[in-house]
Formats: sequence, C-alpha cells, structure tokens
Amino acid sequence: MVRQYETTFIADSHLPNEQIEATINKTVQLIENNGGKIHVVERWGKRRLTYEIAKKQYGFYVYIRFEGEGPLCQELNRSFRLDDAVIRFLTVVMPKAALKAAEEQKVQSPEKTAEGASPAAESDGAASRKTPGVEEV
Repeated sequence: MVRQYETTFIADSHLPNEQIEATINKTVQLIENNGGKIHVVERWGKRRLTYEIAKKQYGFYVYIRFEGEGPLCQELNRSFRLDDAVIRFLTVVMPKAALKAAEEQKVQSPEKTAEGASPAAESDGAASRKTPGVEEV
C-alpha cells in the first residue's frame, strides 16, 4: 500500500558541502529507484544539536517528504545506518491531519502571493521554520 512518509536526517556538518549534497542526492535516488515519489526536499541547514552526538555539536538537517511502500522505508533506514555521514535519522508515516494541512497550505499560498506578499517570502518557508529544541547557527 502506497503511503506518504517524511524523513528527517542529520548529516555531519564537518563534511564538505559536496559530500553533504552527495548524501542528499543518494537518498533521493534511493527513494526514486525503489518506486517512491519525492514531494518535498528541504535543506534546513547547519544547526546546533540539543545534545552532543558522537562528540559533535552541530549537524546539517535535511527533510524529505515522499510516498512509497513499506519495503522502501526499510531500505532507506538500512541505507542511513550504513552511511557514516548520517548522524541521526527518523522516518515516519505522515498522519492524515498533517496531509490535510499540507494540502490546505498549498492551496492558500497562491492567494497570499496575490494579496501582495512577495513570492520570495513565500518560497522561504523552510528558512523560517524552527525545529523545537534546536538552535539555529
């Protein structure tokens, strides 16, 4: 059964940007190669961790929303565990309420742009999103 999932992972921020991008691209390719469909890829950037993980105080956060089947998530989690660049990860099924809210937000965003808000401010929603317990650098 096809479901919508969201995964967030933290990459080691001490790695070069090229290697972080390669990790993101590898994850996206893995999802697409296993029959998944990517909806959103957000790079939240380098942030201070709430607590040290493997003696690291900072991490590069990435959020991906996709749809696929259960075995895809198992393969994705396996890939995260084997990748040394990934410090932490979490993949969950999107609740119906969150899916409905995302659809409503998608429908309302053109109206806000038409009312006079700048399109740049609308597209920069990821930058304004705060993760609880994480301090932005």
